[in-house]
Amino acid sequence: MNVFREMVAKAVRTALTKVFAFQNGTIPDTYTSGRPTVLFDGETTASSRTYPCLASYTPAAGDRVLFAKVGTGGVVLGKIV
Repeated sequence: MNVFREMVAKAVRTALTKVFAFQNGTIPDTYTSGRPTVLFDGETTASSRTYPCLASYTPAAGDRVLFAKVGTGGVVLGKIV
């Protein structure tokens, strides 16, 4: 029974990693208002997609941010200080 439980736990962790992951990025210097694009660490161009932010965060150009990938989309969680 423990082997089965461990297999299920591993499968769940793997699935969650694929569906829900965190990334660091930067709000591009060209940002002025609305939903921001994000230049993810390791990428050379900002996302073509814009992302919602938590209500407690107001994006600003140049901010280092924490991003949560959720399914095929995601949300900017806030500024990293």
